[in-house]
Amino acid sequence: MDKIDTSLVPRKLPTGISCIDELTGGGLENGIITEIYGEGGAGKTNLCMQYALSAIKAGHTVLYMDTEGISIERLIQISGGIHEELRNLVVYRVTSLEDQDLSVIRLPKVMEKMENPGLVIIDSFTEYFRLEKSSDFQGRTAMMQKQLSSLNSICTKFSIPVLITNQIYQDIESGNLQPFGGFIIDHVMKAIYRIDRTPGGKRRLSVIKHRSIKEENSIPFRLTDYGISCEP
Repeated sequence: MDKIDTSLVPRKLPTGISCIDELTGGGLENGIITEIYGEGGAGKTNLCMQYALSAIKAGHTVLYMDTEGISIERLIQISGGIHEELRNLVVYRVTSLEDQDLSVIRLPKVMEKMENPGLVIIDSFTEYFRLEKSSDFQGRTAMMQKQLSSLNSICTKFSIPVLITNQIYQDIESGNLQPFGGFIIDHVMKAIYRIDRTPGGKRRLSVIKHRSIKEENSIPFRLTDYGISCEP
């Protein structure tokens, strides 16, 4: 029997939270973009924070592109008050769609200067696309495709995971909640997860698309004062 070259096996970035890591097959996969989508307040940013802290604790620098106003207080709370480690978190506050476009274009040069880059997060990738009121649909589509292509190149070049969060909207015809960006984003993603609110203040994380994990597998969890807690 031929031996598997373990250097070719994708490395993963775990959260350190057992139920999340079990569902995701060990964590975020290097070299691909992963999408997490869900309604506002479902827990997308909390999960991003967990991944960021995990990468930092593993000795990596994390670049966090923020379009919604990340709570540093919440991040410190989840980290257990470890301020020193957060020096390896680089936060970019993006203020417009044009600002996001320029920031994504500049990312490769920024990362080349970073010490041991381990993760790029854009939370939320679609915030300004969703708010853009311009009638130039083709222009917005081209910009989104260009940004996704740049992010795909980054995760491949640096062999790291890229994590984006996405907003949802209600499809008029079906009445179902769908992630913003449709096929444009879905086509690029190799892993997609959805977070839903459930009764009792709980949340549910579901696999929507993955190359090696059964779709619609899911786990319940709860947001706590100190991060994310697995629910039986």
